[in-house]
Amino acid sequence: MRIATGVFALLFGGLHLIAGLTQSKSKDPATRGFAIAMTCGGIALVCAAIVHLVGQLHGWQDAISAATGCLLICAAAYANGRRSGSFHLSHHLIRGGIALLLTIGIAAW
Repeated sequence: MRIATGVFALLFGGLHLIAGLTQSKSKDPATRGFAIAMTCGGIALVCAAIVHLVGQLHGWQDAISAATGCLLICAAAYANGRRSGSFHLSHHLIRGGIALLLTIGIAAW
């Protein structure tokens, strides 16, 4: 289960890292700011997943780093949705649920 959680966290963080890097090319300064936050969150989550897979820290220490990354990702996505006018609550609830499950999974294993 440790490997599955780590791989899913790598995929989730990597996906948002790529999304943040893609949005960073925007001409709108607000979009670039949220893109930087999403990129930082993706980096934090990928690093937490790698450390989790290697097994160097205890679960709660990995979980703090993963929760920080997930919080940055979810906050940037929420702000982007609100700012652009295309806010879909179900999309953000699913993203938040996945982030919560990944954080709990990293803390547990």
